[in-house]
Amino acid sequence: MRLFVFLSILLSSLSSYAQYSITGKVIDIYNKAPIVKASVFLSNTTVGGSTGEDGSFNLTNVKPGQYDMIISAVGYETLHKTVLVDRLLNIPYTELTPKTIALNAVVVKPDPEREQNYKIFKEEFYGPTEFALQCKILNPEVLDLEFDKAKRTLNAKSSEFLIIENKALGYRLHYQLITFVKDYKTGSLFYQGNVLFEPLQGKSSQMRKWYKNRLVAYQGSCEHYLRSVIGMNTANEGFKTLRLMRKPNPQRPADSLIKAKMKQFSPKTNTGHFILSDSLIYWNTQNRLPKTVDYLVTKPLRPDSLVKPTDVNGIFAIAFDDMLYVLYTKKKSDESYPNRPLNAPDNLTSVVTFKEAYAFFDRNGVIANATAVIFEGDWGTNRIAKLLPVDYDPKEKDLKK
Repeated sequence: MRLFVFLSILLSSLSSYAQYSITGKVIDIYNKAPIVKASVFLSNTTVGGSTGEDGSFNLTNVKPGQYDMIISAVGYETLHKTVLVDRLLNIPYTELTPKTIALNAVVVKPDPEREQNYKIFKEEFYGPTEFALQCKILNPEVLDLEFDKAKRTLNAKSSEFLIIENKALGYRLHYQLITFVKDYKTGSLFYQGNVLFEPLQGKSSQMRKWYKNRLVAYQGSCEHYLRSVIGMNTANEGFKTLRLMRKPNPQRPADSLIKAKMKQFSPKTNTGHFILSDSLIYWNTQNRLPKTVDYLVTKPLRPDSLVKPTDVNGIFAIAFDDMLYVLYTKKKSDESYPNRPLNAPDNLTSVVTFKEAYAFFDRNGVIANATAVIFEGDWGTNRIAKLLPVDYDPKEKDLKK
């Protein structure tokens, strides 16, 4: 009963889409003097501003939700502050710490592999979607790239904000890349950063195109799904959630046995020629068998079985023992999930694996502990080129004009 009451209250609050403001003052931690022209913004939104002569700021048109507020100023350490907005919020004083300047000599060496690494970085960072062709980094010189040959990982971060123009969605992104790791051993990708969205200005025809593309990027996305789960409206929004069980492949021998047999039957030379035995060919075939097999339960799950209440207003938890197989029934498959079970419907598919007990998210559908889940399929390919502000409203009207 508590869960149903909780979701009913939430649904009514979501329908109002109230907007609030955040006010406050930024000062030096030591002399308490106001810091002028400090940048203050809510990460992953279009909400931002700067402090005035008295160090004060006023962020308006903030939708309810939990945000990472970023405060930075020249000569000071950047500060992150988690804020939960469900009413008018005033933060009397925020103190910034002056940066400690290191005087160590820095030797800059040219990187002969930078061009190739930068090309790979853009492909992974933008994502394999049609919108990636309309994205451009305007200041690539602030990007630090390194390929670790021992770990086989491509690592990146930015010393300043990357300026990224996305002419498919009509945004200029100010993106501070904190972590980027492409692991070639596992095929996984993880990145995180702080971003402020600046809407681009254009002609009416451009605005209409951006409105359409933003809607395309939103429909079927993780944010769209989580918002519909909260609102108990998944079916009407086009989502179907199934249970996916991933088990060890019973047809595949143990890795230790495969390795031992391949070593035992490794190619032998006879007068300078390699001899491939039938046994080696057999064990090579066994080695190519998939390590796991997916079993799909086609009976849809109820959204209220996935969402759990938390003690923090506006923060929700989603958990599941197996994997979630999320179908967006309003779009056909785009081959983003090639290993679909034979009994799976031919719809846009995303698979969610839970690495932690719960994934926590807010009213905007944004997951707070990003490392708690791993995405495969469509959600795994939706990266910077399809990134929308967390306060994006699919019913926005201004772009239709």
